[in-house]
Amino acid sequence: MCVTKGAEHPLEIRQKGSLAAGAHLHWINITLGDGVTQSLESTCSGEGGVSTIDWIFRASDHEKQTLSAKNIFSGAHGGGEITMKGVAEGKAHVKASGMIDIGEKGAGTHTYLSQHVLMLDPTAKVDAIPGLEIKTNDVKASHSATVSRVTPEDLFYFESRGIVESEARRMYIDGFLGELLSRITDPKARAQAEEALQMHS
Repeated sequence: MCVTKGAEHPLEIRQKGSLAAGAHLHWINITLGDGVTQSLESTCSGEGGVSTIDWIFRASDHEKQTLSAKNIFSGAHGGGEITMKGVAEGKAHVKASGMIDIGEKGAGTHTYLSQHVLMLDPTAKVDAIPGLEIKTNDVKASHSATVSRVTPEDLFYFESRGIVESEARRMYIDGFLGELLSRITDPKARAQAEEALQMHS
């Protein structure tokens, strides 16, 4: 698991991995803060390689993030998913790119890309950019993207039941990111991820 926090100066991170035949790699990224440019490239070069990328991001105020996740399948019968899920609030701007690249020897690959965004303020902006590049037949590859928005009416519903706005926003974030956080099987790592997200609120 990689937890990245933006600092006073721009931060650029490049992650790369390669999988041999039958290998399985699960990437978990959590990106917070401002000025972060982060890319991840995972290559399944051997037959039956499985690369799974789970990426949580959160940006607030005027923070900017540029994120890129790429699964490359150059061996046959590969698998795995890319899931990018994040929250933007204030005047934050996030560019989240996901790419699945299946080469000429990648027949039999089954893979999926999904991008889900929660917008807490109308001034926040997220560019979810999915991509598929397929150079062979007999594969299953697809993508989906959803954007959910929290409206003033949604927050008023909570306030009418005695829940202040800050708590309502926290509940929305916890509910939205909870499913992806639950995939972190190590209890200490999950606690670290939850603490980092809470500290960024």
